[in-house]
Order: sequence, then C-alpha cells, then structure tokens
Amino acid sequence: MTRIAIIGSRGIPPRYGGYETFVYELTKRLKQDFDIYVVCENDGFYVDEYEGIKRVHIWARHTPTMTIPVIYDILATLYLLKRVPADIMFYVAPDGAYSAILAKLARRKTIVSTDGVEWRRLLIRMKYVPLFHKPIYLLTALVLFLAEFLACKIPDITIADSIAIKYYLERRWKPKRVVYVAYGVRKLQLVDEKKQETILKRLGLVRHGYYLTVTRLVAENNIHMEIEAFRQAKTDKKLVIVGPINHNDPYIKYLYKLRGNDSRIIFTGPIYNATVLYTLRANCKAYIHAYTVGGTNPSLLEQLQFDRPILAYDVPFHREILREKGIYFKTAKELAQKIEEIDNKDISIQWSFTKIFTWEYVASIYKQLFRRLVANDRQYCCLDSSHQASSDF
Repeated sequence: MTRIAIIGSRGIPPRYGGYETFVYELTKRLKQDFDIYVVCENDGFYVDEYEGIKRVHIWARHTPTMTIPVIYDILATLYLLKRVPADIMFYVAPDGAYSAILAKLARRKTIVSTDGVEWRRLLIRMKYVPLFHKPIYLLTALVLFLAEFLACKIPDITIADSIAIKYYLERRWKPKRVVYVAYGVRKLQLVDEKKQETILKRLGLVRHGYYLTVTRLVAENNIHMEIEAFRQAKTDKKLVIVGPINHNDPYIKYLYKLRGNDSRIIFTGPIYNATVLYTLRANCKAYIHAYTVGGTNPSLLEQLQFDRPILAYDVPFHREILREKGIYFKTAKELAQKIEEIDNKDISIQWSFTKIFTWEYVASIYKQLFRRLVANDRQYCCLDSSHQASSDF
C-alpha cells in the first residue's frame, strides 16, 4: 500500500485551524486506500494511531510569541526519512518547501501546497507591531517569499487551492507543475427555528439585526476596515465579530481602541459550536468577508449554505467564488455605503455550492493525484478542476 506522510499542520484531531481541519478531513477519507502518517507537533518523538491514521509525533514548542514551523518541518522530515519509508511526502504549508529539498534529495515524491500569498501577511501585520518587532516580521516575510519560490521549483507537484492563486503562481514563478484543488467545507446541520430563536436571544441578537464576520483577528483580514466602516454607516444594527482573541496582540488592542464605546460592535471570542455558528450565519443581515491575501477561504465557503448577502473585499479570490452575486468593496467608505444600501432592504440570495468544495470531491482528486504520482503517470496535471469552477457557478 502506498505510504503518504503529511507534514506542516500541528496534527490531528484538529484543534487549531485550517491546516489541521484539512489534514483530518482528507486523511479520514483516504485511510482505506493509503497507509497514511500525519506529523503531529508534541512533546517528544513517538508514533501512535488515531482513528486508523498513524500519527508521527515530533517535539515542538509553541508559545504566544514563538512558533518556528520551518524548523519543525525539517525535524519531521529527518525523522520520517529515518523511521517511515514514505512514498510521498505532502507538505500542506508553503514553508514546507525548505524541508521538501531534503525529501527530494532522499528520492521521495513531494507535493507542496501554497495556500495564499503568505509573505504578504507579514508585511500587512508590520504596521501594527512595536518597532523592535518589525525586523523580525520583515525577515519572516522574506523567508516566506523564498518559500513560495521554492514551492514552485522543488516539488513534483505544487498545489493551489484557488484558481486566482494558480494563475498568480504561473505568472510569477512558472512552476514545474501546478494543480488546482479546492478546499473542502463542512456542511452545517440544520437547526430548528425554535432553537435558533433561543440561541439568538441568549446572545442578545435578533434575526437580520446584525452583520456577521467569522474570522481570525489579524490585520490582513481587514477587521479594522469593518469597524471603521460600521462606525461610519448609518445603521442601528450590530456588527458581530467571531474569532479568537489574544488581548496581548497589538492588532487586537488596536481593534478595541478603534471600537471605542460603540456598543453595536461585538467581539464574541471564538465559537466552535456548530449549532451556534449555523444560527449566526443563517440569521445575519449580511456576511462581511474582508480578507485580502488568502486563496479559497473555508469561512466564506461555509456561508454559501445560507441565503444571506455577502459583502466581500474586491480581490480575484472572492470574485472567483461569489461571481456577480457578491457585493464588493475596497475601502471602509465603500463598505459603509454598501451597508447603508442594503440595511433596510429584504435581500435573499441563492448561492451555488458546487461539488468541488465538498470534502468527498477534494479527497477523490487527491486519491487520483497520489496514485498517478507514484505510478509516474504525468497525466496528473489533467486533474486540475479549474474548468469546473467556472462552469458550475
């Protein structure tokens, strides 16, 4: 059976974010077809099993101010090369390209997923950090910029989870082989109306009485722009911002200062309960998605299950998903205007949710990709599903 090692997430079960969710949803659908090893960052080096998936634990240390994923990926790669004779080494984050050099030297098949334009995130965040942190952010951006280049030159296959990212990589780096495979999204289970009413009442909200964003509170996601726009807009509705809050983070401190004493703007902190998230998404006046540098974003895809309007920052990644049905903005002033335009209108939109964004379809593409790569079948480049993305909407 083909052995596949997956490196670059913190591990399974998923408790941190998108990388971990991707790895878990993918591997649980492929474990019958492949011998899968998932690297998990932990307090030592050992191997165990979780739901039929082998977990390779490596030592890692994470604190609020320190994380060095490149080093952990190198440790994981060296450990795997010694202990696990993997046929394919799949790096799910772009900085895994550095470790992929070692895998290639050891004659392993390699795949690297590029995610979004990661190096730009650091440049955007630099504005909000103390002066003595700025050189570190600049150096990290440089490391990620080089990783993006290497991710297009080192592996056998480069993965782009967005058509726009694929075109960007092709224009900038001319990769050897880049394949578009979308990100999957969970299907939220239906919640009955009575329960939704109870949840909204508990949260101090009413149906269509608030705008919603579910996000990580980081600068490149433009939460500050949402707050600025909402303070400008003539609306009595609320802005509900769902996402983890680290009160020591300079950007989050800035957001709270920006909000001031405006009681309409609510930070809920993280919400992981699917029933509560379903209720919030189903009953918002509109959903606001102000991300700037990502590819296909799971939070945006999840919102397509509901008939609420979506106001999105105007970048190709979002137009690729929302097409002409999206309501687009580029500045806080434009967003404020869009909010005022729809504030008193009863708008319902039927979004198209295509199969390429289901985990079953994503897993089927990777299944073919892995098999063809091991068999040296160069037709794997034909697995690119971008033609479906344009025709299914």
